[in-house]
Amino acid sequence: MSTRPALWLSCIGLCLGLLAPAQAQQVCRELALLSSPTSRFTADNEGNTVDSVTLLMWMRCPVGQTWTQTSCQGEAVRLNWAASLAQVQRINASGEHFYNDWRVPSLRELATVAERQCTQPRINLTVFPGTPSTPFWTGTASLQDAGQAYAVDFGVGGVAQKAQADRLHVRLVRTSP
Repeated sequence: MSTRPALWLSCIGLCLGLLAPAQAQQVCRELALLSSPTSRFTADNEGNTVDSVTLLMWMRCPVGQTWTQTSCQGEAVRLNWAASLAQVQRINASGEHFYNDWRVPSLRELATVAERQCTQPRINLTVFPGTPSTPFWTGTASLQDAGQAYAVDFGVGGVAQKAQADRLHVRLVRTSP
C-alpha cells in the first residue's frame, strides 16, 4: 500500500509531461527559396550583422540579451513602446554597443529580416540566434490610433497593430556606413 501513492505520483508526473505543450521548434519549408538567407548577412565580433541588400546593421540579440561570440545569452526583455524608445536613447548614450545611432526599426525595416519560409520563429536563426517566436516592436506608430504602434510577430502572426502599453521584445537597427 505504501508504493501505490508513489506509483500514482509517478504516473501523474509522466502523464502531465505527455500532456504539456512541447517547446516549439523552427520549421522551414524544404526546397523553398529563403527570403532572408544567411549569405545575405555579414556578422562582426560585437554581436552585429550587416544586411547586404538593405545596408542595415542589426543587433543579433534582442534588447536584454548579450552576444557571447556564438549566441545570445540572458533574457530578452519585454518593454512597452515608450520604454523601448527610451531604451534606445540609453543604449546610444552609454556607448555599450559601439555606436550611438541605434533605433527601433521601422515596420518596413523589421519586415526585411522576417524569414517567410520558416515559422516558430519566422527569422533566420543562424543570423539571429535565440529569437523568441513573439511580436517585436517597430518604431512605426499607427496613423489610425494614437495609442497603437506596429509590431512584427516572429511566431505566426505577421504584422499587427498593438497597444503601445503592451510589452513586446525589441531588436535594434542602424544604417550601415
